[in-house]
Amino acid sequence: MSAHKNLIRLKAATQEYDWGKSGSTSLAGRLGKNAIGHGFQIDESKSYAEIWMGTHPNGPAHLFDDPSTSLLSLISSDPTFYLGEALRKWPSTVHIPYLFKVLSIKKALPLQAHPDKGLAEQLQLKDPSNFVDPNHKPEIAVAIGEPLKATGAGTEDGYVHVGDEDTAFTGFVGFRPLEDIKVSLQKVPELAHAIGDAMLVASFTQNPSTDTLKRVYGTLLRRGVEARDEVAAAISKLEQRIRKGGSLGVPDGDELARLVLKVNAQYPGDAGVLATAFFMNFAKLKKGEGIYIGADEVHAYLEGDIIECMAISDNVVNAAFDAPESLASQVKTFVEMLTYTARPVSHWALPREAYPHSCEGRTSKYDPPMEEFVVLGTMLDSKSAKEERLGAVKGPTIGIVTKGKARLTVSRGHEQLELDEGGVVFIPPGNDIHVELLEGRGAEGAGEVWWSCFGA
Repeated sequence: MSAHKNLIRLKAATQEYDWGKSGSTSLAGRLGKNAIGHGFQIDESKSYAEIWMGTHPNGPAHLFDDPSTSLLSLISSDPTFYLGEALRKWPSTVHIPYLFKVLSIKKALPLQAHPDKGLAEQLQLKDPSNFVDPNHKPEIAVAIGEPLKATGAGTEDGYVHVGDEDTAFTGFVGFRPLEDIKVSLQKVPELAHAIGDAMLVASFTQNPSTDTLKRVYGTLLRRGVEARDEVAAAISKLEQRIRKGGSLGVPDGDELARLVLKVNAQYPGDAGVLATAFFMNFAKLKKGEGIYIGADEVHAYLEGDIIECMAISDNVVNAAFDAPESLASQVKTFVEMLTYTARPVSHWALPREAYPHSCEGRTSKYDPPMEEFVVLGTMLDSKSAKEERLGAVKGPTIGIVTKGKARLTVSRGHEQLELDEGGVVFIPPGNDIHVELLEGRGAEGAGEVWWSCFGA
């Protein structure tokens, strides 16, 4: 193979976690046939949570036509050609600066935050087996699935739908405004019982501040590990009250009640049930809507299919929705690292914008306040919008076809690839990209390609 191909099909990596959707209900699993290839078959008993596209050592991509060769080794053969401006920006590494993913989420991920660069460096020195890189991990998520109420998850026994008719993704993001948290602490006695410190709760309700929020939240999470039975008893009492028709007496109380039932069914008696529902914003995204989560920001995705992209890192600190023995060593760091930004959920919204390098106007841009990447979504249909042309960017691009079958052509050498759903490509800097939809899906004949790139 030539060392300087301009359209390189990739063999991505999969990650199986128990929060992922099962078997063929998982978009990540269904895309695996072409994202992974080479005999990949869906096992209905497995949970396919993520597809990774990048060079991170915990899930590196390889060349589809030569699976023994990693994308990183190809880049290393000529970093200037394959990375362009990204190499000039970060000359000490030949990694792609971002990690691009598809996630298929059935139940809540661990309550988590990703460290900033300073903390990541400290954590790697202290615990290199769990923190394999020294980088920060701000990230974005964009909903790409169908409405949750219309998907197969709604047919499961005991399934609780929380969201609007067109909600395609839900998750907990950042802290609610302090006054909202104050009301919950005043109106939901089971919450105060779980915290177990009446004076501390009173200090917050009398004078809400980020300092007292940190103390209250930290106490709840620590008790979730150290006094789990007491916390579980408070949650059980709250669940019984909700099921008997009791009102929570707080704004959006009906939705919060459904959230308590939903999350407690997934993680019975876990402090995260209270730490999410009553302290954090509940984000509901329609298809195509996005959120941005900076370093040291608390979050826990709940349900749906998303495109996710982040600075290249796999660093995470968890505090709930995991085994207590795993959390015991993490809670202190978690409580100390958080920003405690307490705003309405709109604070974390990431706008979908017109992409200036889109020649046909069929590609949107998600541009977070960070340097490592921009995410693009190209929406086509076989009736009236079969083609798109994207102008060249100054850094590396990775793309995945998530719906339909498309032909990609790049300007250098006029190389072409036909990719069905799940097909993944790497494109070096300086290439115009022509996308042609060959086969659409559904009544609209839809086609979708998602991209992450540097230098757009």
